[in-house]
Amino acid sequence: MIAPNTVVGGRYRVMKPLGGGGMKLVYLAEDLRLAARPCALAEMVDSFTSPDTQKQAIAAFQREADMLAQLSNEHIPRVFDRFSDQNHHYLVMEFIDGITLEEKLRGAGGKLPEGEVTDVALQVLDTLEYLHNLEPPVIYRDLKPSNVMLTPSEQVKLIDFGIARLFQPLSNATMIGTQGYAPPEQYRGKVEFRSDLYALGATMHHALSGRDPALEPPFSFPPLHSLCPDITPALCELVDQALKYDVALRMADAAEFRQRLLAIKSGTPITIPQRSSSTVASSRPQLKLPLGGMRSREQHASAPTMLSNAIDTECPRCGRSIPADSNFCSFCAADVTGRLSAVDRGATPEAQTIVLDDVASPGDFPGPIFHERRRRRHPARLMTLVVGGFFLIGYLIFHSSQPQPSDGDTGPGPDYGSVPSVPDGGAPDAPEPAHTAPREVALRQALDAQGYGSVHFKMEGDTIVLWGTVPTEADRLMVQTQIFMFARIFSIEDHIQVRDTFAEP
Repeated sequence: MIAPNTVVGGRYRVMKPLGGGGMKLVYLAEDLRLAARPCALAEMVDSFTSPDTQKQAIAAFQREADMLAQLSNEHIPRVFDRFSDQNHHYLVMEFIDGITLEEKLRGAGGKLPEGEVTDVALQVLDTLEYLHNLEPPVIYRDLKPSNVMLTPSEQVKLIDFGIARLFQPLSNATMIGTQGYAPPEQYRGKVEFRSDLYALGATMHHALSGRDPALEPPFSFPPLHSLCPDITPALCELVDQALKYDVALRMADAAEFRQRLLAIKSGTPITIPQRSSSTVASSRPQLKLPLGGMRSREQHASAPTMLSNAIDTECPRCGRSIPADSNFCSFCAADVTGRLSAVDRGATPEAQTIVLDDVASPGDFPGPIFHERRRRRHPARLMTLVVGGFFLIGYLIFHSSQPQPSDGDTGPGPDYGSVPSVPDGGAPDAPEPAHTAPREVALRQALDAQGYGSVHFKMEGDTIVLWGTVPTEADRLMVQTQIFMFARIFSIEDHIQVRDTFAEP
């Protein structure tokens, strides 16, 4: 943290911290070259060990900062300057004197009157319409109450365009969006204009009902009218439509959203656009309630949505494709944090009785059904390999830039931490620790069921350490996918060795 009265970049004198955390902190500063004009100084720190990787990140930071500096909208803080000093990177922006919508909600007891929420949403929609019509378009991606600033005159300012993500290590997943506010397609790395509309709908649902979506299972928004029967029915319908799981069932763009919201505010009759029957028939329904037990506030409050390698997985109850990071199926509301443990021998796929608490080994399945399950799982595995290729390439680029053990060195080296050394035979000197936590047991069983018994792991806080062997790089990616699905861990320290039997000696 920068101490008060410190001059940064030979120009900006830090006054006090304003907020932030992790790898990004924001300070109130004075511009000494312009009559001590107040400004917001965002400091981002990278942890790259590769000079080439750091150079690429800095170049991307400069390009994105220059893009932000060209934005001209009354609801977007202006960018004045950007510079870097070794692994510290700074963005100088207009200082906004106000409070966030999150702070206002907290002070108002959790929710706001319909009129205030409508006024805020209209200003946000003006901003989104401006961003989406730029060439090239800009998708905001992280709309939520803590990123909506309100000045004393009730003017809205959208803050934090996520530029700090450029300094995340490539070995970790990309952090974009926030759990509860991010739409389903964003979990798969696919965003478009209507992704921002979903996030606005989630923000309005929170502000009107007092129900914080970050504390609930993803995509589980009850109809707004069921929570707030006194709110205008047309407004409830509009918010509910913005929160449709299927992108095609949301409003077309920010302009339509704003036009309908203005009509509701003025009391003018409106006609809701009708979707074709074919579109409706193929849509994904909203998550049905009630669901399983709610997660704790400590776990979900302001928790970031960590995108893994943008894949889908198959719900073990209904067999439909859902985001791999989901805790609940968005079709049948099944808790998918566990795995299928047994299948009724005589049931059809639509009538199977499935237990979701335990992970099954291959021997748990009757012969014909087990082979059918293996056959159906191959397309999903192929999709994992294809769509997850970008994650593997990024990981390999980062991993290849790290210091490696010299020939004959049996230990992992000083940069690898306290991982058991892995000699040439691939067997660790120390055995894998005993696993007692439920997610550790589930992960161990899942790896064994997939044929990865030679992969070992241990948990170290929010990081998982891997060692052992796999046949190919594709299998390494599959192991990481299992970790995302069963351990819900996105920080991986990977020391797996590839023993490719098809590679040249």
